[in-house]
Amino acid sequence: MKKLTMKTLVLGTLLASSVALATYPEKPITIIVPWGAGGNTDTIARLVAKGLQDELGTNVNVVNRTGGSGVVGHNAIKTAKPDGYTLGVATAEIALMRHQKMADLSYQDYTPIVRLAVVNGGVQVAKDSPFTNINELLQNAKENPGKLKASGSGLNSIWHLNLLGILKSAGLPENSIKFIPSQGATAALQELVSGGVDLVTSSPGEAKSMTDAGMVKHLAITSEAQDPLYPDVPVYQQATGNHWTLFGWNVLVGPKDLPADVQEKLVKAMEKVYAKGELQEFSHKQGFGVGELYGQQLEQFMATEDKKFGELLSAQ
Repeated sequence: MKKLTMKTLVLGTLLASSVALATYPEKPITIIVPWGAGGNTDTIARLVAKGLQDELGTNVNVVNRTGGSGVVGHNAIKTAKPDGYTLGVATAEIALMRHQKMADLSYQDYTPIVRLAVVNGGVQVAKDSPFTNINELLQNAKENPGKLKASGSGLNSIWHLNLLGILKSAGLPENSIKFIPSQGATAALQELVSGGVDLVTSSPGEAKSMTDAGMVKHLAITSEAQDPLYPDVPVYQQATGNHWTLFGWNVLVGPKDLPADVQEKLVKAMEKVYAKGELQEFSHKQGFGVGELYGQQLEQFMATEDKKFGELLSAQ
């Protein structure tokens, strides 16, 4: 009789666990964004939140956790309970932080769900800037080292790296243009318009609203080839003859050790979100592309990016 009772209890526990897992999510989900409101990462996160909310039938909220050039938010994602109720949008900065000794964070600290945005870098100036092309700007930096000021996001962020790569490709020292950190591309562009900096090295998409309003103009895009979303923006390496390309990216992730069934449910939900096409359509209107990627291909992509940026930074 004792054995039968024990078997019954075990069976009951397994059934209860199965039901509990099958009903995920039972409460609201939070998506942590390591950057400020208004930028590409924040915009894509809010689109994803809406899509997941429709597919999973629960509230999905976006929370911005800024600071430390992305370290604060990425660490909050890493240390969250791996139960599927706290997710985050990890950005390309996690391929930089460990190599720059900013924080002990890497792609291996997260459970990848789906790649979202793929964002080319660029160079923007204010509408009344004296520079009409990227070569004029670089020439000025050469003749007046340290005079020009740039921004784009936080110190050691990917848009800071974009500036360093541009300068290096042009044979200029890193201090030829001073980098002023900000809490994201939106803040940097506002500083640009107000005259606080001379150029911004974030993406064309993040500057879209200001370029559409005639407040900002593009000098270059750091894509490998002409971006179909920006057919009139010169490709940096074509315009200058200097070899430099850079793109940012972001990935919907959970903390490491997210249960496999929860990961699978989130992947299937995101597949449906992508299938609707709204994410792609809205992203293109906002001025950036999305690149759907899952599973082992996504893990390999993140590992490759980590290696690429590690080699790049070790050569700085």
